[in-house]
Amino acid sequence: MVLCTGAAHTGVAGPYLAGFDQPPAKPPVRRVRLQMLQTEPFDRQLTTSVADGDSLRYYPAYDLPGRAALPPQAPAVAAVAAQLLLAQRLDGSLTIGDTHAYEEPFDFDVDEAPYDHLRSRAERLLGSPLPPTRRRWAGVYSQVTGTGIYLRGQVAPGVELVTGPGGRGMTLAPAIAEQTFAA
Repeated sequence: MVLCTGAAHTGVAGPYLAGFDQPPAKPPVRRVRLQMLQTEPFDRQLTTSVADGDSLRYYPAYDLPGRAALPPQAPAVAAVAAQLLLAQRLDGSLTIGDTHAYEEPFDFDVDEAPYDHLRSRAERLLGSPLPPTRRRWAGVYSQVTGTGIYLRGQVAPGVELVTGPGGRGMTLAPAIAEQTFAA
């Protein structure tokens, strides 16, 4: 059996994850809160997904010498670790994200300032105004805290836990599944 628990760090996975809480070890995963939005359909077709330079700040693969040359983020943007990630949906609408909060308890509401920043940044990169926002949301996902891409471990005989790819899970899920079933 394979459990993909997402941000649920309780239940069957709870005792397994809690076993890492003893100093000096730290938990192998953490919960991360994000905010995203979706627009009405955009009047042009995008041929690729779009990310801004702030994405370079948050992914270990981009820890290259040029990253240090990035200018500092505005304080309000840095406070939510914002980065622009934009993809067009089949209906032409745009999914735009995202922000990151790492300290629990998480806020229960959404903050409008990050949405304003992400919309403005997307408009600058696309060179045109965005359509109105259709919906906004906040969510929580699980992210590994070490150098791995995800966490996999046996939580009971014949029961494997797979969690923690963070935002990478959207693109890496097929490879994670392949590696899990091969193991």
